[in-house]
Amino acid sequence: MNLMLIGGGQLIAPSHQVINRHVFQLTSHVPHIVFLPTASRDERLYQQQFRNTYEALGATVSIVTLFDDEQSKATQRRLIERADILYVGGGNYPLLAKTLEDTGVGVLLKQAVERGTWFVGVSAGAIYAMEYGIRTTENGNDYCLDTGQSWLSGCICPHLNQERRAARFQDYLPQMESAIGLPDDTAYIQSETDQYMLGEGYELHTK
Repeated sequence: MNLMLIGGGQLIAPSHQVINRHVFQLTSHVPHIVFLPTASRDERLYQQQFRNTYEALGATVSIVTLFDDEQSKATQRRLIERADILYVGGGNYPLLAKTLEDTGVGVLLKQAVERGTWFVGVSAGAIYAMEYGIRTTENGNDYCLDTGQSWLSGCICPHLNQERRAARFQDYLPQMESAIGLPDDTAYIQSETDQYMLGEGYELHTK
């Protein structure tokens, strides 16, 4: 599988541009990137920022919107099947997981990943790819463990630069065979031939 998991960060911030350029360079040709802003309930500003950012780098950008009745399932399937890179954005993880399951898009993502399409997930999107992930609780006052698709075993903690989230990560570590802690503007990349980290301050744990 080809996975790039990003800890978080502001898409348009100068500190995030190394991440954006790396996404663009994942393929050996100009990529068709399909963005799913599902975890943010298809926020329009997020969509526009994404399109502007990656089109400026030279990519072809399409967006799959699951809260927009005007986009047909046939269109969504076609875009996902033709993507070089599937980019699943950040936001509310339970909303992301439930929406992808309810719409059947999760099955399309799995099929694409199994074909070798690159999957890029940031924050909630990164948790989706993992066996476990540490997310914000529904009341927003704490952090909890949730389950993902297990494309990669172990636990991921995005936004490791947040002190309380990092503390919760340490609480869960004894239960995990492996774990990845990613601050904002860092990434874990695993291709079919290689694996490496990008950025500073990340943590890797294996038993």
